[in-house]
Amino acid sequence: MKNTDILANLLIADIENKTILEAACGAADFSISASVYSDSVYCIDLDDGRLNSKLAANLHFQIMDASKMDYADETFDTVILYNAFFHIQSQWIEIERECKRVLKAEGVIYVVGTWKLDVHAIMDVFGDKAKWRNQFLIVEIRK
Repeated sequence: MKNTDILANLLIADIENKTILEAACGAADFSISASVYSDSVYCIDLDDGRLNSKLAANLHFQIMDASKMDYADETFDTVILYNAFFHIQSQWIEIERECKRVLKAEGVIYVVGTWKLDVHAIMDVFGDKAKWRNQFLIVEIRK
């Protein structure tokens, strides 16, 4: 089982039958795993060069800046940033603001890291708010 499948199962309560967004998705591996459970999965990145070509029918990819999203307010039930924090850390304030804007009132943002660079950056920024669950360092941000 892939790490992204394990993570999808770990977050099942916040992705099953929901509309989710993976910001800074890279190859969209988490989005593909989540699409098995979710109604719709939207994934965005600045570049489609790493995008996994095996996109599911309910998975929608767009080239988009996570700090300036085109989505309407309160569009998503859950927002995920998986192994992306190191790359977006310098824009985190703007990206967090945008993620909260597109998140529904009862939604949650998950910042997840497994790679050393992401783990260190997450720990530096979030400190004790970051918790280990299995092999994932997870920050849960409620709107």
